[in-house]
Amino acid sequence: MEYASFSRDTLECFCKPLWQEIDYLVHYSSNIIKLGVQAEKLNAVVLDTKYSVQQAESRGEPIRSQVEDWLRRANNKATEAQNLNNEIQANGNHRCFSACCTPDWRSRYNLSKQAVSIAKEMGEIYGENNFSSTVSLPVPPPISNPTAPVPAGHFMSFESTTNAMEDVLKALKHDNNNNTNVVGVYGMGGVGKTTMVKQVAEKVMSEGLFDQVVMATVSQNVNLTKIQDSIADGLDLQFKKKSEEGRAKELRAKIMAEKRVLIILDDIWDLIDLSIVGIPFGNDLEHCKSKILLTTRREHVCHTMGCEANNKIHLNILSPEDSWNLFMKTAGTDLDSTEFEAVAHQVVRECDGLPLALVTVARALGDKDVEEWKKAARRLKRSVSPNPDHQEKVTECIKLSYDYLKDREAKACFLICCLFPEDHNISKEVLARYAMGLRLFQNVDTLDEARGDADTFTKNLIDSALLLRSDEDGFVKMHDVVRDTAKLISSSGNEQLFMAQAGSALQEWPRDTDNRFESYTAISVMFNNIQRLPDEPVCPKLQTLLLQENSNLKEVPSSFFNRMNTLKVLDISGLQVFSLPPSIGLLHNLCTLYMDRCKSKDISILGGLKKLEIISLKKSLIDTFPEELAELAELRMLDMTSCAHIQTISPKVISRLQGLEELYLQGSFCQWRNIAEGTSEERNASLEEIIIQQANECSIVEIETGTYKDLVH
Repeated sequence: MEYASFSRDTLECFCKPLWQEIDYLVHYSSNIIKLGVQAEKLNAVVLDTKYSVQQAESRGEPIRSQVEDWLRRANNKATEAQNLNNEIQANGNHRCFSACCTPDWRSRYNLSKQAVSIAKEMGEIYGENNFSSTVSLPVPPPISNPTAPVPAGHFMSFESTTNAMEDVLKALKHDNNNNTNVVGVYGMGGVGKTTMVKQVAEKVMSEGLFDQVVMATVSQNVNLTKIQDSIADGLDLQFKKKSEEGRAKELRAKIMAEKRVLIILDDIWDLIDLSIVGIPFGNDLEHCKSKILLTTRREHVCHTMGCEANNKIHLNILSPEDSWNLFMKTAGTDLDSTEFEAVAHQVVRECDGLPLALVTVARALGDKDVEEWKKAARRLKRSVSPNPDHQEKVTECIKLSYDYLKDREAKACFLICCLFPEDHNISKEVLARYAMGLRLFQNVDTLDEARGDADTFTKNLIDSALLLRSDEDGFVKMHDVVRDTAKLISSSGNEQLFMAQAGSALQEWPRDTDNRFESYTAISVMFNNIQRLPDEPVCPKLQTLLLQENSNLKEVPSSFFNRMNTLKVLDISGLQVFSLPPSIGLLHNLCTLYMDRCKSKDISILGGLKKLEIISLKKSLIDTFPEELAELAELRMLDMTSCAHIQTISPKVISRLQGLEELYLQGSFCQWRNIAEGTSEERNASLEEIIIQQANECSIVEIETGTYKDLVH
């Protein structure tokens, strides 16, 4: 019995390892598949963790060391899996064409053994992830380091601005009581109110009068959420509530807790209820030792917002001497004759002491000869302001600056900017894509060249004081007075006629009371609350239609696009529409299409739009990239960033898009070369197909490889 027991133990000792080694050969295929499955599981968690890390970093929170170490080990293991996968692919490609050829058993053994080992280690790393919601450490309390809005840039001090600034500072320094905690600055559009209050913000911070300064632009069409977001950003507040009422309570609590906050509300047009925003007032504002500084064009608004008589400060126009100094400093022109100087004085007088008018005209005439200056003087003299607010005069000055733009493309970019809402951050990338669809830029062959032109022309417009630099990189802004003028120009053109009602709180499609819809070349009703569209608007000349961000719009009538045959640019981002209308298939001239965050899952109808060059589907709900879109031979850019629901991209679809320059799939599709269950048929495109496409055509490819690591692009 002892001998038998010894023999059995000895046999198990030798045979068990032997069977384990044989197992690597017997289960070669299943071991490779298990590695892929384990890698997929780990990759999904890695992506989620990376996203949490990015969110935490955007809030300024330090990342936990164990998270960084886990990501490092997970990425290293993914690299090992990728390298092994490459070796497996290479091993499979070296096939013997002899009938008696047998597999390379030694290679299979080694690969299978490595696959089991890596899969096991991946499983261990996968099990260690228990910090998906706690990847960061709390932000340490800030050391008392005052913050202020972005500086106003170059600021020239003049008598009117100096006097007004002194009055504002005096009112802000006064001891808090119910009569002095709201200070108002009023003056006509373009006189420099915003620039001055930004300078005030810098001053009070440098003197330690306030611990924090926050600023929000109110505008003519009040966007409560945008105002709350601007103030919250300045206070580093992350809202937890989604409703406006809930956010208002959070904001009020934050301001009350912070103490000594200066809240600047810029460009108020009418009474605004501070309580629905979440801004304390009265005794509460006094209790937290905070104050409100507002700007408006109307003195009456100062009164309705609670400013006492001595806290209503008028920012006047510039004196003749200051007007001359600002104009000549901006123009940078040498007046080489008494005649030239006399004409220059005449031009300055016609600008009526308005800083915006003086700057735009000076930059328009800076490099012109005396004859052009004479023409400008005569033109401005013919523009008579019948009312005391000088708005007609400043409008004519902006028109003159527009007319002096040398490039047709710059003028076109300027007018497109008025299609966006007031005080909107306008993306230069969006401008480039719209312009590409409209064929605005000459001698442009690629999207990258279009971006270059968009950047150049927006810089020219900034230099001409027709656009403003934004606080965000890659964006520009338009002064509300300049936007009003651009809208006026675009609504009275012969070849180009625009209807610009973006952000106008529209509840319904605009009425065609003057029968102009048949003449419009561009319609923008973005960022409104439109709930229903007309069945079949007649717009035979329409080239641009911007409907985005009408979140209450849940249906597009089936015949809506029937009479828009010339449409080239369409933006329906953010609509709650679950199916595209059949009439969209009639837009045979459409070049640029934005459908970001759209609910429609079936976009196969777009395959018939042969002129499409740009399709943006960011964060949309599509689950399949239809084979019909392989017919879009002119497609240059396909953006499916963060399309988390997409499961299928059929083989040989992307590769047939021969004109594709840019492909974006980050945070989206990752099931490359997915094999249909029970078959050897590939259900999805392979990475090799994409890599070959990049080598042949694409200049930019951004994708998720799913099982392994991000493809370097």
